[in-house]
Amino acid sequence: MKKLNNKNSAVTGFGSQGYEKIEEDSADAKSLSVLKDNFKLHTTGTDDDLAVDIQDALGREMSLSLVVDNIEITVEGEIVTLEGEVYREEEKMTAGAIATAFAGDDNVNNYLSVIGNRN
Repeated sequence: MKKLNNKNSAVTGFGSQGYEKIEEDSADAKSLSVLKDNFKLHTTGTDDDLAVDIQDALGREMSLSLVVDNIEITVEGEIVTLEGEVYREEEKMTAGAIATAFAGDDNVNNYLSVIGNRN
């Protein structure tokens, strides 16, 4: 999954290139919305419960099935930290997006390392 941001894209110049960027950002925003709808649960409010909820959501995400056991989640003061190793940048971004769906945009430290393809 590609890194998402909340900034609106501006069309620069003429031609289809600018329109493609708007469509791409629109698709990203829609993907994040669906992701949040699928994973956001009502947590009970404790750091431990938030960590368990995020771990459960990561475990349900099929694209993370090979790496979910490598991801360590810690929560302190509602700040989520992801650590461990994943094989692809997309896995890192997906795990971060899921954690963000639970904790909020500014409450996730994604320290996952991308180690490359699995042998």
